[in-house]
Amino acid sequence: MRRIAITTPNVMAALRKLDRNRARPYNFAISPVLVNLSNEAITLLGHFEKDPSKWRTIRYVNICDGSVHTLNPPTLLALPQTFEMIFSQYHRHPEYKSLAPDGSACQSDTKGLLRRCHIVSTGIRLIGKETERAWEQVDDVSTLLPSLTRYGTSNVVLRPDELAALRKIPLNVLDRTGLSRHTIVRARKQQQVHTRALKRLRQFVSGRSTK
Repeated sequence: MRRIAITTPNVMAALRKLDRNRARPYNFAISPVLVNLSNEAITLLGHFEKDPSKWRTIRYVNICDGSVHTLNPPTLLALPQTFEMIFSQYHRHPEYKSLAPDGSACQSDTKGLLRRCHIVSTGIRLIGKETERAWEQVDDVSTLLPSLTRYGTSNVVLRPDELAALRKIPLNVLDRTGLSRHTIVRARKQQQVHTRALKRLRQFVSGRSTK
Protein backbone atom coordinates (compact mmCIF):
# COMPACT_ATOMS: atom_id res chain seq x y z
CA MET A 1 0.00 0.00 0.00
CA ARG A 2 1.31 3.46 -0.93
CA ARG A 3 0.51 6.80 0.62
CA ILE A 4 -0.44 9.53 -1.89
CA ALA A 5 -0.96 13.24 -1.21
CA ILE A 6 -3.96 15.04 -2.76
CA THR A 7 -2.09 17.70 -4.73
CA THR A 8 -4.03 17.85 -8.01
CA PRO A 9 -7.70 18.69 -8.77
CA ASN A 10 -8.33 15.45 -10.67
CA VAL A 11 -7.28 13.33 -7.68
CA MET A 12 -9.48 15.33 -5.31
CA ALA A 13 -12.43 15.11 -7.71
CA ALA A 14 -12.01 11.33 -7.94
CA LEU A 15 -11.86 10.90 -4.15
CA ARG A 16 -14.95 13.07 -3.68
CA LYS A 17 -16.93 10.32 -5.37
CA LEU A 18 -16.21 8.23 -2.29
CA ASP A 19 -16.67 10.88 0.38
CA ARG A 20 -16.95 14.56 -0.48
CA ASN A 21 -16.10 15.80 3.03
CA ARG A 22 -12.90 13.78 3.43
CA ALA A 23 -11.34 14.78 0.11
CA ARG A 24 -9.45 17.98 0.88
CA PRO A 25 -6.30 19.50 -0.62
CA TYR A 26 -3.04 18.10 0.77
CA ASN A 27 -4.78 15.35 2.71
CA PHE A 28 -3.44 11.83 2.22
CA ALA A 29 -4.94 8.93 0.30
CA ILE A 30 -3.82 5.31 -0.14
CA SER A 31 -3.23 3.33 -3.30
CA PRO A 32 -2.76 -0.45 -3.39
CA VAL A 33 0.03 -1.93 -5.50
CA LEU A 34 -1.78 -4.18 -7.96
CA VAL A 35 -1.05 -7.06 -10.30
CA ASN A 36 -3.20 -6.07 -13.25
CA LEU A 37 -4.71 -9.15 -14.94
CA SER A 38 -6.81 -7.17 -17.43
CA ASN A 39 -6.08 -5.05 -20.49
CA GLU A 40 -7.54 -1.93 -18.88
CA ALA A 41 -5.70 0.82 -17.04
CA ILE A 42 -6.22 0.51 -13.28
CA THR A 43 -4.99 2.94 -10.62
CA LEU A 44 -6.96 2.76 -7.40
CA LEU A 45 -7.14 5.49 -4.75
CA GLY A 46 -8.93 5.34 -1.42
CA HIS A 47 -9.28 7.57 1.60
CA PHE A 48 -6.43 7.29 4.08
CA GLU A 49 -6.85 4.39 6.50
CA LYS A 50 -4.28 3.40 9.13
CA ASP A 51 -5.81 0.01 9.96
CA PRO A 52 -4.47 -2.59 7.46
CA SER A 53 -7.31 -4.96 8.28
CA LYS A 54 -9.73 -2.56 6.58
CA TRP A 55 -7.74 -2.10 3.36
CA ARG A 56 -9.46 -4.98 1.57
CA THR A 57 -12.99 -3.87 2.34
CA ILE A 58 -12.88 -0.08 1.94
CA ARG A 59 -13.94 1.47 -1.35
CA TYR A 60 -11.45 2.66 -3.96
CA VAL A 61 -11.94 4.80 -7.05
CA ASN A 62 -10.15 4.03 -10.30
CA ILE A 63 -8.79 7.43 -11.36
CA CYS A 64 -8.50 6.18 -14.96
CA ASP A 65 -12.28 5.92 -15.47
CA GLY A 66 -13.92 7.06 -12.21
CA SER A 67 -15.43 3.66 -11.32
CA VAL A 68 -15.62 2.53 -7.69
CA HIS A 69 -14.31 -0.86 -6.56
CA THR A 70 -13.36 -3.00 -3.55
CA LEU A 71 -10.58 -5.54 -3.13
CA ASN A 72 -12.74 -7.96 -1.13
CA PRO A 73 -15.06 -8.94 -2.67
CA PRO A 74 -12.98 -8.32 -5.82
CA THR A 75 -14.64 -6.18 -8.47
CA LEU A 76 -11.66 -5.93 -10.84
CA LEU A 77 -9.32 -8.36 -12.60
CA ALA A 78 -6.47 -7.28 -10.35
CA LEU A 79 -4.74 -8.65 -7.28
CA PRO A 80 -3.18 -6.58 -4.50
CA GLN A 81 0.49 -7.41 -4.13
CA THR A 82 1.75 -8.88 -0.86
CA PHE A 83 5.27 -9.26 0.52
CA GLU A 84 4.96 -13.00 -0.07
CA MET A 85 4.27 -12.43 -3.79
CA ILE A 86 7.16 -9.99 -4.15
CA PHE A 87 9.58 -12.32 -2.35
CA SER A 88 8.60 -15.31 -4.49
CA GLN A 89 9.11 -13.28 -7.67
CA TYR A 90 12.47 -12.00 -6.48
CA HIS A 91 13.65 -15.46 -5.47
CA ARG A 92 13.02 -16.88 -8.98
CA HIS A 93 13.82 -13.76 -10.99
CA PRO A 94 16.48 -14.27 -13.73
CA GLU A 95 19.41 -11.84 -13.82
CA TYR A 96 18.84 -10.34 -17.27
CA LYS A 97 21.86 -8.02 -17.01
CA SER A 98 24.34 -10.92 -16.91
CA LEU A 99 25.05 -14.20 -18.67
CA ALA A 100 25.26 -17.68 -17.24
CA PRO A 101 28.74 -19.24 -16.68
CA ASP A 102 28.47 -21.01 -20.06
CA GLY A 103 27.60 -17.76 -21.92
CA SER A 104 23.89 -18.50 -22.32
CA ALA A 105 21.06 -16.34 -21.02
CA CYS A 106 20.40 -16.50 -17.28
CA GLN A 107 17.47 -18.59 -16.12
CA SER A 108 15.68 -18.64 -12.79
CA ASP A 109 17.81 -21.63 -11.65
CA THR A 110 21.21 -20.45 -12.98
CA LYS A 111 24.08 -20.97 -10.54
CA GLY A 112 27.76 -20.05 -10.49
CA LEU A 113 29.87 -17.01 -11.34
CA LEU A 114 27.92 -14.91 -13.85
CA ARG A 115 29.54 -13.40 -16.93
CA ARG A 116 29.21 -9.91 -18.35
CA CYS A 117 26.47 -9.33 -20.88
CA HIS A 118 27.52 -7.23 -23.88
CA ILE A 119 24.84 -4.99 -25.35
CA VAL A 120 24.83 -3.59 -28.89
CA SER A 121 22.82 -0.43 -29.50
CA THR A 122 20.51 -0.53 -32.50
CA GLY A 123 19.61 3.17 -32.50
CA ILE A 124 19.13 6.35 -30.52
CA ARG A 125 15.77 7.65 -29.34
CA LEU A 126 15.33 11.13 -27.92
CA ILE A 127 13.52 11.22 -24.57
CA GLY A 128 12.13 14.47 -23.19
CA LYS A 129 13.02 13.80 -19.54
CA GLU A 130 14.89 10.98 -17.88
CA THR A 131 12.46 11.13 -14.92
CA GLU A 132 9.42 13.07 -13.92
CA ARG A 133 10.35 15.93 -11.57
CA ALA A 134 7.46 15.04 -9.26
CA TRP A 135 8.89 11.54 -8.76
CA GLU A 136 11.29 13.08 -6.25
CA GLN A 137 8.26 13.44 -3.97
CA VAL A 138 7.18 9.93 -2.97
CA ASP A 139 3.66 11.06 -2.09
CA ASP A 140 2.91 12.53 -5.53
CA VAL A 141 0.29 10.77 -7.66
CA SER A 142 2.48 11.08 -10.78
CA THR A 143 4.57 8.19 -9.43
CA LEU A 144 1.58 5.97 -10.23
CA LEU A 145 1.21 7.30 -13.76
CA PRO A 146 4.69 7.59 -15.32
CA SER A 147 4.65 9.32 -18.70
CA LEU A 148 7.99 9.94 -20.35
CA THR A 149 7.93 11.76 -23.68
CA ARG A 150 9.65 9.71 -26.38
CA TYR A 151 10.34 11.38 -29.71
CA GLY A 152 10.58 9.28 -32.82
CA THR A 153 12.83 10.01 -35.76
CA SER A 154 10.21 10.18 -38.50
CA ASN A 155 8.54 13.42 -37.40
CA VAL A 156 11.47 15.54 -36.23
CA VAL A 157 13.21 16.09 -39.57
CA LEU A 158 11.98 17.52 -42.86
CA ARG A 159 11.13 15.50 -45.95
CA PRO A 160 13.53 15.88 -48.92
CA ASP A 161 11.11 18.15 -50.83
CA GLU A 162 10.49 20.32 -47.76
CA LEU A 163 14.22 20.51 -47.06
CA ALA A 164 14.96 21.64 -50.62
CA ALA A 165 12.30 24.36 -50.42
CA LEU A 166 13.53 25.50 -47.01
CA ARG A 167 17.12 25.87 -48.19
CA LYS A 168 15.99 28.16 -51.02
CA ILE A 169 14.46 30.65 -48.59
CA PRO A 170 16.91 33.24 -47.15
CA LEU A 171 17.53 33.15 -43.43
CA ASN A 172 16.29 36.72 -42.94
CA VAL A 173 12.96 35.65 -44.44
CA LEU A 174 12.79 32.54 -42.25
CA ASP A 175 13.21 34.77 -39.21
CA ARG A 176 9.55 35.69 -39.72
CA THR A 177 8.60 32.26 -38.37
CA GLY A 178 9.50 33.49 -34.89
CA LEU A 179 11.98 30.63 -34.41
CA SER A 180 15.56 31.14 -33.33
CA ARG A 181 18.27 31.20 -36.00
CA HIS A 182 19.85 28.19 -34.30
CA THR A 183 16.68 26.11 -34.76
CA ILE A 184 16.33 27.15 -38.40
CA VAL A 185 19.93 26.24 -39.18
CA ARG A 186 19.54 22.85 -37.51
CA ALA A 187 16.44 22.12 -39.60
CA ARG A 188 18.29 23.12 -42.81
CA LYS A 189 21.10 20.73 -41.87
CA GLN A 190 18.55 17.89 -41.50
CA GLN A 191 19.18 17.72 -37.75
CA GLN A 192 16.47 16.97 -35.22
CA VAL A 193 14.41 19.88 -33.89
CA HIS A 194 11.35 20.10 -31.67
CA THR A 195 8.11 18.87 -33.24
CA ARG A 196 6.36 22.24 -32.77
CA ALA A 197 9.24 24.08 -34.45
CA LEU A 198 9.18 21.64 -37.35
CA LYS A 199 5.43 22.11 -37.76
CA ARG A 200 5.86 25.90 -37.90
CA LEU A 201 8.58 25.61 -40.56
CA ARG A 202 6.43 23.27 -42.64
CA GLN A 203 3.51 25.69 -42.50
CA PHE A 204 5.74 28.59 -43.49
CA VAL A 205 7.28 26.71 -46.43
CA SER A 206 3.88 25.45 -47.55
CA GLY A 207 2.42 28.95 -47.38
CA ARG A 208 5.17 30.40 -49.59
CA SER A 209 4.88 27.58 -52.13
CA THR A 210 1.14 28.24 -52.60
CA LYS A 211 1.66 31.94 -53.35
